[in-house]
Amino acid sequence: MKVEGCRVVITGGASGIGLAIARQLADRGCQIVLADIDAAALTICADERYAFHTFVCDVTQQEALEALADFSWATLGGVDLVFANAGVGLPLRPLLDHTEAHARWVMEVNYFGVWHTLQTFGPRLIEQGSQCQVIVTGSENSIAVPAPLLGAYNASKHAVLGLTETFDRETPNFLSVSLLCPALVATNIAASVSRIPDEFGGPETVLGGGPALGFSPEQVAEHAIRGVEADDFYIFTHHCNRDMISERLSAQLDAIDRQTHPDDGSDACNTRSLLGRLFAQFVA
Repeated sequence: MKVEGCRVVITGGASGIGLAIARQLADRGCQIVLADIDAAALTICADERYAFHTFVCDVTQQEALEALADFSWATLGGVDLVFANAGVGLPLRPLLDHTEAHARWVMEVNYFGVWHTLQTFGPRLIEQGSQCQVIVTGSENSIAVPAPLLGAYNASKHAVLGLTETFDRETPNFLSVSLLCPALVATNIAASVSRIPDEFGGPETVLGGGPALGFSPEQVAEHAIRGVEADDFYIFTHHCNRDMISERLSAQLDAIDRQTHPDDGSDACNTRSLLGRLFAQFVA
């Protein structure tokens, strides 16, 4: 869909990819609500040359998303684009050295944050009934061969893939869905470990201190907006992911060719076909 003049909501919008998307959309005449848990960062955004509306929101809380949706419809008069972009990282360490608390925290933000966003905005967008789009920020680790030292983070982004694909298949045609899959981006996501709540193990020291590596948020924002306008489901940003995706797909196809037979009768229990017919009864 064309983005000019759209009414937009962006979670995780006070920095990084979210803020870069907001600026580029504002340059194209969009009205924008920036939502973020960081009230101080939102205050700075509100003072920019862009006339952003801001809303402090913890995406792990369903009631906070409901309040954001109420604010967005009251402020903008409707919503055309929703970017479910809020996310956090974890300290880099082997899977067996992470705690359950860390895993639960990254799932609360990266997975349940998206869950709450879809559960809240989805019904309202469907009731609104006009052309609209939801863009979920996943990761290269949603699709490609996951990197080491990111176990719980990888799991959260794989979960987001399944959730977003299902949402896409279950929503009306006028509600488009996209999954943004950036690789390494020069953002401050590493600093999120300094804000881990006490109930999930408490803050950790941010390692490094050197310049952030990867594409700029502005580069990723350009890809994201082009993907929205092309109505792409998968929105990739880094060509290097092609080889990693091919590696995983080749391994999967090789395994299924060696382990199964085309005439094994499994077509009769094709889960997607069976549940597709059942889903048709829900929406009839």
